[in-house]
Amino acid sequence: MYEVNSQLPNLPAKNLKRVTSYVPPNAYNVLEDWAKKEDRTVSNLVSRIVSEAVDAYLAKKTTEDEPSSN
Repeated sequence: MYEVNSQLPNLPAKNLKRVTSYVPPNAYNVLEDWAKKEDRTVSNLVSRIVSEAVDAYLAKKTTEDEPSSN
């Protein structure tokens, strides 16, 4: 079973998994501006976005997997 809270833990980088992704230049520009406004790297921002999306997916999946009380 997966943990619903997948937020980036305080682990050394060697304990984290690497994902490579390609995005259109305009999307990267938005991510870069967003990251600068939050005083973080693009990589860290994307990690946070992905973690939040995973949490939302798992929360929805958990709700859908619960048996209905009909």
